[in-house]
Amino acid sequence: MPFDAPFMLGPFAVDARGRLSPRGPAALPGFLFRWRGRVIRAKFVPDESGDSRLALTAMLGRVPSTADRGDPQTRPTSFQILRLLPRVLPGRWQMVLLPDHRVRLEAEADVLPITATELLVELTRFLLELAPYLDVLDEAGIAGTEAATGSANT
Repeated sequence: MPFDAPFMLGPFAVDARGRLSPRGPAALPGFLFRWRGRVIRAKFVPDESGDSRLALTAMLGRVPSTADRGDPQTRPTSFQILRLLPRVLPGRWQMVLLPDHRVRLEAEADVLPITATELLVELTRFLLELAPYLDVLDEAGIAGTEAATGSANT
């Protein structure tokens, strides 16, 4: 069944080539999912030129508390890793240590307009690129669990 393009599909406008773009500045869609115990948020946000970009935010974990009865070196090691890790992150990624000692990663991609297939490819590429950093954080004791990263509403 052919569609007359452009047409609206939820918060997206779909053009004749099947590319998605937000249907307007007030309709910037987003979604979240979990991967390796972390909450990943994807949201389309406007940029300075009026186009949109894909903003990705991942709650990576939490620095262990001094009250944890585990290895006493885990907390200092975690802070050492967090001081070094930003130096090796890809250019458009930024890691933030929040006041409650959760670790948040912010990334972005200029991908719009984009087809649904290209969106899945972009998200998969991000997750594969993120994997070695998660391995390092897991080893340092900054594991991603719901308790460590907060609820889906954070």
